[in-house]
Amino acid sequence: MQEMTSTKWKRRGSSIVWHADLLADLVRDVEPVSVRALLGWLNSGFPDSPPETPGNPGAAGTSAGGTQTVLVGGLQTVVETMMQTHPPEAVAEWLRTNALAVVRAWKSHWPNVGLVFVMDGPGTLFEFNEGDELVYFGRGRDRSKKVKLSSAIWNGAASGAGAYQLIVEKTGGREVGGYYVGWLS
Repeated sequence: MQEMTSTKWKRRGSSIVWHADLLADLVRDVEPVSVRALLGWLNSGFPDSPPETPGNPGAAGTSAGGTQTVLVGGLQTVVETMMQTHPPEAVAEWLRTNALAVVRAWKSHWPNVGLVFVMDGPGTLFEFNEGDELVYFGRGRDRSKKVKLSSAIWNGAASGAGAYQLIVEKTGGREVGGYYVGWLS
């Protein structure tokens, strides 16, 4: 998986982001959409245009042409709640049925708008395994008890070219603050 320090992920493709430094200007300026609202769009049709950013026309989530970023809140809560009563495979299947379907539909509706799933973190809940090039989500060391997050949301597109770790450069080092995938084909 490649590394990215630019902000392209805010304007195109889809990402999962938990690091406060990456989200700081977005959460201040962009009103998040709930998972429930997002799934409503999937089932009944996307609005003609993405939700407008309230108030500040020069905000980080907007441009002269309108909204550049749509934040989605609540996905981590859904996943963690499901993991309490369902095996990781069932949670991954729910994500494929819902989140992957949204990511695929997004491209045809709003190709120049970034889809950002805002996660709560902490970063230790996300593990990129170089062996299978998958991002796992969950607690503990046993991967069999974790959700294959990147596989469920991006259906394998999160490996190789076009998949990125979003890097936060801080004094004393670098941290991964999220993952980004350009559009699925």
